[in-house]
Amino acid sequence: MKKIIFLILMVLSFPSIGYAKGLSIGLGYPYASLKYDFSALAVEGRFITASGIKVYSGRGYWNFYAHKALKAFAGVEGGYISFNTLDTRGTGYERALFVGGEYFINHWLSLLIDYSPTLISLKHADNAAVKVNGVEFVVNIGLYLHFGGKTEGDEDNE
Repeated sequence: MKKIIFLILMVLSFPSIGYAKGLSIGLGYPYASLKYDFSALAVEGRFITASGIKVYSGRGYWNFYAHKALKAFAGVEGGYISFNTLDTRGTGYERALFVGGEYFINHWLSLLIDYSPTLISLKHADNAAVKVNGVEFVVNIGLYLHFGGKTEGDEDNE
């Protein structure tokens, strides 16, 4: 958690961040992210941590609907997993297709929610023969802090 707070404070300390339209920082349960929205497309890097599990992932978004304070999107995600719990440790990967929406509370804060069936593949570190594959259904919810001031059309979001 200290690393996440340090990363957020470091990013916020750069003055040019205030002029970066499309840039946002997301905080969800249990992830932190940095996202850049190009308009119809967006990219995001996420760091997820909980109970000895760490996931480093990248996402690509396609914003297929936008009206006033609501945006709908679909996309793909891929990530690297490392885990070290009480009785097992190892690595793996995850891949997902997702669909969701983002509601803009105002021009600098939004609530994002998405749903994804996620393929997770894990391998035990001490015994390479032990592998686990499966699909988990994941719901992500997070608050996003947007930088860069108002853009055209933001008057509708207030």
